Amino acid sequence: MPLTRPIRTGGTSTAWIVLAVALLVSVIGSVYTYVSVGDAFRRQTAADNARQRVSTLYELQLEEETALRGYLGTGQKVFIQPYVSKKAQFDPIFDELEGFVQTANLQDAFVPLHDLRHQHSVWHEQVADPLIAQPNAADALVRLQQGKLLTDQMGADFRQLRAVFEAQASDAVAQSRSLLTRAAVVTALLILLFGTAAVVADVYRSRTQAALARERVVTDTLQRAFLSGWDLLPHLRVGTAYVSSTREAAVGGDLFDVHRIDDHRSMLLVADVSGKGLAAAVDTALVKYSIRILVESEPEPGTVLSRFNRTFMNASGDPSAFVSVFLGILDDRDLSLRFASAGHGPVFLRRGSTVAAVPVTGPLIGLARTDSFSSSHAQLELGDTLVLATDGLTEARDASGMTLDEEQAMRWIAAGDQDPQRLADEIVERLTRYAGGRIADDLALLIIKVLRSPAGQAPVTPDTVERRDVESAPADVPAAG
Repeated sequence: MPLTRPIRTGGTSTAWIVLAVALLVSVIGSVYTYVSVGDAFRRQTAADNARQRVSTLYELQLEEETALRGYLGTGQKVFIQPYVSKKAQFDPIFDELEGFVQTANLQDAFVPLHDLRHQHSVWHEQVADPLIAQPNAADALVRLQQGKLLTDQMGADFRQLRAVFEAQASDAVAQSRSLLTRAAVVTALLILLFGTAAVVADVYRSRTQAALARERVVTDTLQRAFLSGWDLLPHLRVGTAYVSSTREAAVGGDLFDVHRIDDHRSMLLVADVSGKGLAAAVDTALVKYSIRILVESEPEPGTVLSRFNRTFMNASGDPSAFVSVFLGILDDRDLSLRFASAGHGPVFLRRGSTVAAVPVTGPLIGLARTDSFSSSHAQLELGDTLVLATDGLTEARDASGMTLDEEQAMRWIAAGDQDPQRLADEIVERLTRYAGGRIADDLALLIIKVLRSPAGQAPVTPDTVERRDVESAPADVPAAG
């Protein structure tokens, strides 16, 4: 619901100049953080892939040894084929690993990598191949003893390489966390600077007006930093709303995002981070930018959430922190929606006059590193509306303490306006009246309506959609009517 601003005259130019500078620095800082965190995540992903290749090489070596022992023990040639097969797979994977080490210039990995290839070649040339050719040769026992020494050395090389790549991945995670923390601290300092300037600019008029201006501008600056920056999409009409439960500043953990992945796929995201204040701001930035990066290379939302779950638990400074997330990837070629929900309940699909709740597909982010998240599928149609909300919708309480459950929320959505933005405004207005003018939890709303049939068929309304920036409103505005 729009918040009526106080009318200002004269003496506010300094405040607006400071706001413009603050927003400019915030945008520049966000871009820098996005690029830097993306680079850190790519380093982490590359190190994880290298570590996986080391594990694969180790398994291939073990399988080669097993096949050799099977042949020597039984004399059955059936064991030779697995040996030949694993031997052929070793060199291509090793070449990929060697290429990564050279590109990343990992000095600590050069020696064990070179030694591993040498020892593996010697094992084939002096142990495995001669024993397969003449298993009963007079020097067979000597060759087996030599093979034991070579495999022990290869085992040491494998362990050293794994340690190098684990250190590389940990360094990338630490760098990512440092960047996000620094960005949050700079943002907080920027807000403090602006708040002080706003008070100085307005003190000549009245202390009351200065205090109101400070509250409003602090809220605007923080919310624009975390709720702006989403992409306009020609095949979707978007409605948004944000209501903060705090009076001084809306520094909460609720966020939404719309991001174009490529020419046809778009990411739809709503999340709710536990906590308030600076720690929640750091985690909110981590959620937004991490998931944006992950969806660029991973088409399955469930896999994205599984990888983000591990990243969040590594990077979050609070071991008790958790996040509920709904992540959808919409393809405009066939209007298919692949989605995964990490403990995030308030998501609904309206088709005509029918509203259905979108199911949760996994636990909350941040509970256990081994948690898995599955993807699900929904086939959208022309005119369908997705309502993505945080739990400030379904957990709002009336004067008697009764919560607004999903059934009531779905009735509101079914009876609401067809335009997404007007529907968002209606939901906020209804919820404010239901809660007696005081909402106890933050509420973020992202409402998406499908405008066009698959494969570029005629749209239901013109594609040109004017974007309306999110205005965060405090939850204690007077109830209407």
